[in-house]
Amino acid sequence: MEKLWQKDYSQNKLAETYCFGDTALLDNVLIVPDVLGSISHAQMLCQIDVLTKEEFKKLKHALIEIIKLEKKRKFKVELGDEDVHTKVENYLVSKLGDLGKKIHTGRSRNDQVLTDLRLFTKENLFKISFLCHRLVSSFLDFADKYKLVPMPGYTHMQKAMPSSVGMWSGSFAESLTDDLNMLKCAFIINDQSPLGSAASYGVPLVLDRELTAKLLGFKRVQSNSLYAGSSRGKSHLIVMHAALQIMLTLSRFASDILLFTTSEFNFFNVDKTLSTGSSIMPQKKNLDVLESLRARTHVVISFEQSIAGIIAGLPSGYQGDFAETKYPFIKSIEMVKDALSICKLVINSIEPNTQMLKKSFTPEIFAVHASYLLVKKGMPFRDAYKKIGKSLGSLPLFDPAEIIKLSTHLGGTGNLMLKKARKNAQKSKIWWKEKHNYYLNILKKLGVSYERKN
Repeated sequence: MEKLWQKDYSQNKLAETYCFGDTALLDNVLIVPDVLGSISHAQMLCQIDVLTKEEFKKLKHALIEIIKLEKKRKFKVELGDEDVHTKVENYLVSKLGDLGKKIHTGRSRNDQVLTDLRLFTKENLFKISFLCHRLVSSFLDFADKYKLVPMPGYTHMQKAMPSSVGMWSGSFAESLTDDLNMLKCAFIINDQSPLGSAASYGVPLVLDRELTAKLLGFKRVQSNSLYAGSSRGKSHLIVMHAALQIMLTLSRFASDILLFTTSEFNFFNVDKTLSTGSSIMPQKKNLDVLESLRARTHVVISFEQSIAGIIAGLPSGYQGDFAETKYPFIKSIEMVKDALSICKLVINSIEPNTQMLKKSFTPEIFAVHASYLLVKKGMPFRDAYKKIGKSLGSLPLFDPAEIIKLSTHLGGTGNLMLKKARKNAQKSKIWWKEKHNYYLNILKKLGVSYERKN
């Protein structure tokens, strides 16, 4: 395997393995982005007369052939290939001879991998947004279906006030909608082209960086070449921090389900096919899938911290340290997508145990409502608070189904604002759909009708 930086000596094998090892295998998710970057770069080289039209045509044909082979799983980055850039260029040289060697004119592997990762990120942000909107819809459907089913509300792990299954489910829908707004900010920052910044200092050619940015569907060029070269870990962190918000929301959902499905609560019935068993206790049905999700939230947190630690204090310019950010970033993206799919499966597989929910309402949970009955009669709230506080043992047992209808202010149990939540979610969905359609049109213009499905 010919390295792009090949010298007149062989690299020490231990040093080579230490630097690259099996990390090359990660680059399989970057094959298509790398080819897309190469097609647009070659077209730009043709535009500035570095390549002839015939040369560009041959290069583009060979590059599209790589995508077709990758789709059939016949083009893979393997151990010993070093990275995707080397694999692609060696393929071009094997097919086109010296013409294949021209593809790297005007760029470095540094801006190549930056471009690959920006495209990989964009594609996966679309997927995350799709999965997120789908889950928001499920939470809102669940909330609407059970909006009048009473459910105890808790603070400090103690019974607090009457709530509802609708309020509980709707809270996750609104949280994810906020998370999508953060994801949108990450998308905007990611949507700038580093291609042409080379090794962080540009090249002595009149590259048309605006053209390659346009061809790849980037909103703008990341102008300063030095910043582009230094921005790899930073752009990852921005995306990961937004994605982490989703994981934190899902982790709260997982913890609630794990708690509320215990025999002590038994608020929800869950499809038994989602559970695992115990090797020693025959009665056990464990929701390991949600325990794993909760744990992986902490893994994503640790990955974010790993990347922050790797890039902290690095001097300006591209550094080899950046390569170590690839694994935690790619794995985090996978975990977020998987978690969204799992939560969609769970929310569609549970139903409230209305009998147990009603039974869980004990007199003290109505203390606030009892206080406000006195307030409505003219008693100052603080006096009503103290009076009820001294008579908790004699509070009447209200009908929770009627009580939850009384909070009719915006966002109260009697006015969940589910229509507004759907409207906000739909507005977000339209924004992402427009961006996605634009991206698909870019692929079409590049002559590529391909979108990874996993």
